[in-house]
Order: sequence, then C-alpha cells, then structure tokens
Amino acid sequence: MASKRLARRDVGEVHFDGWNRDRRQGVADGVRVVGVRAGIDDDAVRAAERAMEGFDDCALHVELRRLDRDAEPACLVADQGVDLRERQRTVDVGLPAAKQIQIGPVDHHDVHGAGFGKETGTPSKTALAMPDRIVSATSTDGSISVVAGITTDLVREAQRRHRLAPTASAALGRLMTGAALLGAGLGGRERLSLQVSGDGPLGVLAADVVTLPSGAIGARGYAAHPTADVPLNARGKFDVARAVGNGRMQVTLSYEVGQPYVGIVELQSGEIGEDIAAYLAQSQQIPSVVALGVLANPSGIVAAGGAIAQVMPGADEATLARLEERAHAMPAVTAQIGEGATPETLIHALSGSLGMRLHGEKQVRFSCRCTIERVEVALLSLGRDDLDRLADEQPETEATCEFCGRRYVLSSDDVRRLAARLAASTGA
Repeated sequence: MASKRLARRDVGEVHFDGWNRDRRQGVADGVRVVGVRAGIDDDAVRAAERAMEGFDDCALHVELRRLDRDAEPACLVADQGVDLRERQRTVDVGLPAAKQIQIGPVDHHDVHGAGFGKETGTPSKTALAMPDRIVSATSTDGSISVVAGITTDLVREAQRRHRLAPTASAALGRLMTGAALLGAGLGGRERLSLQVSGDGPLGVLAADVVTLPSGAIGARGYAAHPTADVPLNARGKFDVARAVGNGRMQVTLSYEVGQPYVGIVELQSGEIGEDIAAYLAQSQQIPSVVALGVLANPSGIVAAGGAIAQVMPGADEATLARLEERAHAMPAVTAQIGEGATPETLIHALSGSLGMRLHGEKQVRFSCRCTIERVEVALLSLGRDDLDRLADEQPETEATCEFCGRRYVLSSDDVRRLAARLAASTGA
C-alpha cells in the first residue's frame, strides 16, 4: 500500500476528529509521533480510528527509539491541539457579554527571580496539614450556592509531574482548581473537561475531573508547553493573561448516557477565573463570582484553591449586590489558605452575613486514567504497514501520557502483535 510521507522529516501528528466509537469526547485527541521515518497512510488511520473502543481521550506522545541512537525528545515547535472552531454541538457564543461578574482577588509571591529553588517563606503549620477537599453549600434562603476548595497538593503534584515553570504552574493550577470546583457535583461516570486554547506561549491547557470509586474527585491536567514563562506583570503578579494569550475556552460535560454537552466561549482575559465566570454567564446564564489562586515561593507551590459563588434563580438585586461587596472585601483566597483557612472559611468569607447550609464534601487528588490499552489504541491509529515498519526498525516504542507523565514501553514484538491484531480486525 502506498504511503504518504510525513511533511516534516522527524515529526508527524495524528489527529482524530474529536469523536470516538463510544461517542465520548474530551480534550487533546491526538498522538504525537517522534522520529518516524516511514509515512502514515491516511486510509489506515481512519480505519484504525473506526475500530477504536474505549479510548478515553488520553493525550499521548510516542517516542520511537532506533538501535543506533537515543530517543529524541518529543518537542514540537507548535502544538496545534484541538481546533475549537471545528467542534460540533457548541453553544452559541454570540450571546450578550457577561454581566454582574466579579472576579475575586488572587495573590502570588514573586518566584521568578530564584525559580523553584531555595525556600524564602513557609505557610502556616495548619496550612501544611490541610488536606485537599471541596465543600458545597447553599444559603438558607436559597439565593446563592457556593463551592470552595483547597487544591494545594493537587497543584503541587501537577507542578512536580510536569516540571512546570512558575507562570505555567499558576495557569494550570487555576484551571485544574476551576475544573475540580465545577466538577464537585459529578456523579457516576460523568466527566468534566476544560480546555484553554490560546495564542500565548503556554499553548493549550487542559484539565478534566471525574468522580473516583471512593467518591473523591480525581483531577488531572497538562500544559502543552510546561516550561513557558513570562515576566511578572506591572503589579508584580504572575502574568497568566500574557502567557495564555487570546483564544477560546471549551467546557465539555460527558454523561453516562447520551451526547456530551460542549460549550465554547471566547477568553475574556486569559486569567482563567474570569474566563470561567464568562462561561457560566454566557453559556448557563448564571451570574457568578469566581476566585482562583495559586500561591508560590521559590520552593514551589505554597497554597492553591478557590471558590465559585452562583446566584440562584429568583434572587433579588440586593443579594447580588451583597455578594459583589463580599467579593471585593474578601482577602485573596491563597492568602487565606496560606494562613490555614478551610473550604468552610472561604465559603463564609464570600457569603458574609448570609446563613449557609453545608451539604457536601469531597476529597480531591491527582488521578489519571491512562492505561497500556489506551497506548495500544493510539498506536493502532498508525495503521498496519507503519506498525510493521516500526517493529522492523525500532527496538522499542515509548509512549508518555501528557496528563500524568507516566511512560509505557512496548517491544518490537509487542508492536508486531498490534499489527496482527489490526489486520485481523480489518480482515486484511
């Protein structure tokens, strides 16, 4: 079978159309193939994609090792990610601009001078012992709902796994925290995914959450360019907006049954919190207060967390005014967490004199769903001819999950078995 050669000598990309056989959709449906000399046949890719089962949107890149040289680093100059403009079943972004949205203050220490290295300050002992968890509450008069959480360990684990630069840590930390807060009400096999696609140096940012069998919230995320960094802004804070740039944010909610819900909004500022608030106002018509923060010092992540307050249907203007007033007066969430604040503390700081009824608590932890089976499905998309070539030319094929950094190594015999499996499934 004639193959079309890769346009670039050493790097090619396989992108799927965003939908899998079991109709699940998520973020970063792509496989990056590094060091491939053989071509990729388009027909074979489509045939393998149609044969996929259970591929859970796990972003992977695949390094192909040659006998005569070490593995080449998987470094793409431009990561195209997912073209949000080509998504289907989207929410109309031509709605009126978001109104009555107040973004809570977010504070950061200057870590750029020294990077993540020598420690210059420490959080309180209470903060160090504070477990990651999310708490939901509703006002006794039913006018507002608030969900607040501590995500320090979650963001710290993401920074460690991906070796994130300071600004990348702030951006991805905010996105993962926002996803965890929005996903606090998920049940069963439902999944919430957030993807930010901007033209800044960070490129694509992605985070998704599920409810784990234990009932905890499992979150994961990645940045296309984790080492991208920019100078502090004029206020001496992380310039997340500049690192993200202009673009769009996609929110995908996948249910156990039926089609996923997909909402897309233009980025309002690139600061993440304001963009989530704009999504809630434009796509769900819910005025909201969103406060997300990541506090860091030269030793790494000190505190992370956030809160989202939503005005319930039927609430009067006085309630909204009080909520906005509290958002203005509330200290930065990261400053509160660094001093030992709990999610309940954040809820009461935001709700003020309103009586609040706590009705839900969940633990939060970093959790990835990558498996060797999903790696094999990704490789099957290359097609039988290219799998045969890989088995002949490469002693090992190494795949790395971009969400968690876990590495999978397949021998040439493993690749040959995949080629045989593909041939059997297609009757070739």
